[in-house]
Amino acid sequence: MIPGAFVILEEMPLTPNGKVDRKALPAPPSLRPELSSTYVAPRTALEKVVAGIWANVLGLEQVGMRDNFFDLGGHSMLATRVTFRVREALLIELPLRSLFESPTVESLVNVIAQMWGDRSTAEEVAKTHLEVEQLTEEEIKNPTA
Repeated sequence: MIPGAFVILEEMPLTPNGKVDRKALPAPPSLRPELSSTYVAPRTALEKVVAGIWANVLGLEQVGMRDNFFDLGGHSMLATRVTFRVREALLIELPLRSLFESPTVESLVNVIAQMWGDRSTAEEVAKTHLEVEQLTEEEIKNPTA
């Protein structure tokens, strides 16, 4: 097992007893790791939803269209979370194997569009999801105001 991120420290934080103070250790950065592919930003609503789900699950600030899920630190348990969140967001039963067969946002978006029958329907569902995410608690509780 190889860690997904390394943090270089001048010295380890210690407790008064001389043991490593795990609570004082800094969190690893949530930046996109250096990959061979250059960052390509998502453009459409569907691309933004899928990239956002990946970023959230992987604990990253951004995920590009051609980034490989597994190169970003993804594994089978996180892939399960992605398929669950895609199901919630886009109302579609995405098989787990789809992420293994299509490990980039770009390729997975194509799979989702095919499952919906056409890209325009998938885009409308994604657009609606993004609009609902932008609602405040007040707007949700009192939609007529």
